[in-house]
Amino acid sequence: MQALAITSLSAADVAKQYEHIRELGKGTYGKVDLVAHRTQGTKMALKFVTKNKTKLKSFLREYSLTGSLSCSPFIIKVLDVLFETEDSYVFGQEYAPAGDLFDIIPPQVGLPEEMVKRCMQQLGLALDFMHSKNLVHRDVKPENVLLFDRECRRIKLADFGMTRRVGCRVKRVSGTIPYTAPEVCRASRAEGFLVTTSLDVWAFGVLVFCMLTGNFPWEAALPADAFYEEFRRWQKAGCPVGTYPSQWRRFTDDALRMFQRLLAAEPEKRCGVKDVFCFVKYELVSELRRRASCRAKRGERSTPLKRSVLSDPLSPREESGQHQSPGRDKNKSQMVMATAIEICV
Repeated sequence: MQALAITSLSAADVAKQYEHIRELGKGTYGKVDLVAHRTQGTKMALKFVTKNKTKLKSFLREYSLTGSLSCSPFIIKVLDVLFETEDSYVFGQEYAPAGDLFDIIPPQVGLPEEMVKRCMQQLGLALDFMHSKNLVHRDVKPENVLLFDRECRRIKLADFGMTRRVGCRVKRVSGTIPYTAPEVCRASRAEGFLVTTSLDVWAFGVLVFCMLTGNFPWEAALPADAFYEEFRRWQKAGCPVGTYPSQWRRFTDDALRMFQRLLAAEPEKRCGVKDVFCFVKYELVSELRRRASCRAKRGERSTPLKRSVLSDPLSPREESGQHQSPGRDKNKSQMVMATAIEICV
């Protein structure tokens, strides 16, 4: 059985091996740096995860999962770079030079429809590949979609820290974000919920809405949210043509049929992500409806797009407690071994 080995490097050792170019991102979980290997000249993104924000097992699980999924051209590739410093766990992944999807969505405007359709196809293939392996991403959002060009001709799904197998029961983390499915919003902290592929389908539907409009459809899929409740009443009424929820008037009937399937309130009624491919050939946004909606509802409040964090991206989201590394000492030549069984999902 193959084992993962994580070796310790001092800050000086890291500087000797990698030239720091710039910081790509930073958060409570740690940071991502753009570096170049000093010998090979290869550019890569080094992901530094603060040890007091995650456990070694969770860190290795994400690295192992990403590596196992990297054979898909639509999923970010991890590199054979894995080490720890005094305060961080670190792994390397391919560098996406155009940033993430959130960066390019114009607020309250959205992306051109052809760009959205390219994203739908590539992300749909990434999620379908994961679902074929009985894996659920559980954190689908534009911040986790990395771009290799600003026209979205090549994009990849990233950040698998929350990924779990279908059928696992997990605890609900505190708070909700607009991409969170209603059954998760309703779940109790004590009982948790079962992981299903329909969670990704819901988040994918919300993401498509965000790309097309530059807004969220709602802040949370809960009855207390007026926009969500309006959408639910429309669904319960059988989605009548001609009486659309305020945030959905700009869409064509074909697009609304797609959203009905992606955002069905009952998880078992949601379609698979592959089913959206048949809608790519249709127009999704009606310019006539968009103009009429803007004239009629000029003063209407919308839910602005913003970066959403459900929990620390690489934290042990269903676990608690401080990091421990049994058997590890301060000697930088010491190696910690983790078998594939230990990091299984």
